[in-house]
Amino acid sequence: MNQETLFEMKDEVLIIYLPEELDHHSAREIRKETDMYFTAKKVRNVIFDYKDTYFMDSSGIGLIMGRYREVRFLKGDVYIVGVNDKIARILEISGLYRIAKVEENVEAALCAIRSNSNCL
Repeated sequence: MNQETLFEMKDEVLIIYLPEELDHHSAREIRKETDMYFTAKKVRNVIFDYKDTYFMDSSGIGLIMGRYREVRFLKGDVYIVGVNDKIARILEISGLYRIAKVEENVEAALCAIRSNSNCL
């Protein structure tokens, strides 16, 4: 597994801290790891944290789409946080902003998931 990709569970939320480069190889590894989380844990929402990511190809788009299909089946959502301008443009062109929710950071996304206005 890519040393730069970290996974964290908070309640029913899977947080994926993405690597610097989200390409075919890393997307495949992340997909395998997230599949294990969906099988072993109760995942309802997924947060993709892009704060350290500076490159993403179409494999990254496919990764998000696949997780989106998983969580929609479970009545959950996908959140995208910490994007830079270059990644934001890719996400906008791909249409992912229409299906994923965008927050500034992981804490804001967790707050939105919990629908708790007091946590900010």
